[in-house]
Amino acid sequence: MDMREDTELTLVVDRLAFGGKGVARVDGLVVFVDGGLPGATVRAKVTKVKKGFAEALVVETLTVAPQAVAAPCPHFGVCGGCLHQDLDYAAQLFWKRQQVAETLSRLGGLRDVDVAPVVASPDIYGYRNKMEFAFAGRLHLGLHERQRPGRVLDIENCLLMDDRVGDILAFVRETCADTGLAAYDPRTGKGVWRHLVLRRSLATGGRLVHLITAPSRRAGDAAQHLGESLLERFPDVSGFVHSVRRNPMAVAIGERQISALGADHLEERIGEVRLRISADAFAQTNTRAAEKLYAEVARAAGSAPDRALWDVYCGCGGIALALAPGFETVYGVEADKRAVADARKAAKSSGRDNCVFKAGDAATVLADLAATKPAVVTIDPPRAGVDGQTLAAVMDAAPDKLVYVSCNPATLARDLKTLSDLYTLNQVTPVDLFPHTAHIEVVAALELRK
Repeated sequence: MDMREDTELTLVVDRLAFGGKGVARVDGLVVFVDGGLPGATVRAKVTKVKKGFAEALVVETLTVAPQAVAAPCPHFGVCGGCLHQDLDYAAQLFWKRQQVAETLSRLGGLRDVDVAPVVASPDIYGYRNKMEFAFAGRLHLGLHERQRPGRVLDIENCLLMDDRVGDILAFVRETCADTGLAAYDPRTGKGVWRHLVLRRSLATGGRLVHLITAPSRRAGDAAQHLGESLLERFPDVSGFVHSVRRNPMAVAIGERQISALGADHLEERIGEVRLRISADAFAQTNTRAAEKLYAEVARAAGSAPDRALWDVYCGCGGIALALAPGFETVYGVEADKRAVADARKAAKSSGRDNCVFKAGDAATVLADLAATKPAVVTIDPPRAGVDGQTLAAVMDAAPDKLVYVSCNPATLARDLKTLSDLYTLNQVTPVDLFPHTAHIEVVAALELRK
């Protein structure tokens, strides 16, 4: 058929693709259907036509999917924070496992991989210990809209975090609006307010509020007032940090910390490990599921009491500290100096005297560590995967075991294809740290070919 944009089609959705969209077919053409659930019949409007596939948006559900459920959040469908509150959680886990297997097969040529059932999150609501909210206009504060990501939806509350988040959001939104200062606009470089990052410790109940603005003298005074007001108004807010960011890219990371009131970090506990988490630190955002993730990594890594372990892209040290009892020495490698400082303090408070954390470019640091000849290497890279030089350094070290933790099955598939020259992939275990979203964490266990 001659398919064009704005054409309306009746589609039967077969499955969920990696990324969360439904998949249907029309005359052999694949149509990715935003809002389509497996087993549903929908009326959808075509939004994009490309060579070999099309994209469409559900206009009306004609036959409800067998595993559809009512989404409890009033923002669902408009807000871009969730995709699948309307799909039963067991079905979410089923399709995430399928997506991991299909991605490894299609992009990595790994067709006979043992993909274990997904390790479920202990909590499917209220599970996030960190949320990033964006400012826009004069003055919105919330999450980007699902269909119009350039717009910010004012959020009354987010069910992925605890109930108090809505009260803090409303207070910050009103306080910032009262200043008369606008949100930062990356197109013009004007405006002040950029992001609000809320963190909460499950161990202590304390909160850290991180405000990120564009550089501005007026913003500094306004931020100081906001921080003082938050500490006074909300007893569980134990710290407030104000940072500035000049880069126009919309990333909730501060380039320079301006001030801090109260504590400038949180303390968290995952199993026996005590973590120190600063405002910009990377840490797993689902504390209880992270404990399950660490257990899977530990199971795959095993132990070598008289040998070393390298933990590459170690962040604030969670995996390194969790695995430390099984090795003579653990070397954590991380580019972010602030995260390394947190990891060193966490090692001291956790009694992990055999942990050594080094800051710097991973490939360079690993070259310096080559003489330690690790028995095991764990890797937990960002979504872009492992850079070529670092992957080469790991392969040169030739550890007996390699445990790759990934938040992106696509780049995992790419890197596993490279590693297959030296390593056998024994098992892949998905761990769900992100219920109701398209994201999935994966633990890949590899063994050196003898």
